[in-house]
Amino acid sequence: MNKPIEIRKISSKMTLNLRREVLRNNSIKSSLCQFEWDNHDESFHLGAFNNKKIVGVISILNTSKIKDKVRRLRGMAVKKNHQKNGIGSKLISKAEEILLSKNISLIWLKAREKAINFYLKKGYKKIGEPYEIINIGLHFYCEKKLTK
Repeated sequence: MNKPIEIRKISSKMTLNLRREVLRNNSIKSSLCQFEWDNHDESFHLGAFNNKKIVGVISILNTSKIKDKVRRLRGMAVKKNHQKNGIGSKLISKAEEILLSKNISLIWLKAREKAINFYLKKGYKKIGEPYEIINIGLHFYCEKKLTK
């Protein structure tokens, strides 16, 4: 019998293999899946664990050089055989809970076309027109105001 999914903070390094596998189809080296703001003091990463194996990741990045009330959600990935089981929702909910505890009021992201409905269901709003990211596909800028 499987234990329930456990969500906990992890290092940025622990996100790399899953980012590579899910977001880049194993087409590049894991080291190239590192993001510029991964190791910022106010950035954090969460992992979803099933039977002690990491099956999902999310990164919440402070992409500003100043302390502000905005964060970026980036690099969310759930193993293909674990998708559609609520893991992504659990990761986002936990991330938003942590952000609210730190008085962060806005989160933004760039959603892939195939993921946009997931984010809309989680309360994110599309802003502006969709745009293409070369070799990845159509994306939508989205944001969500966080309230207690």
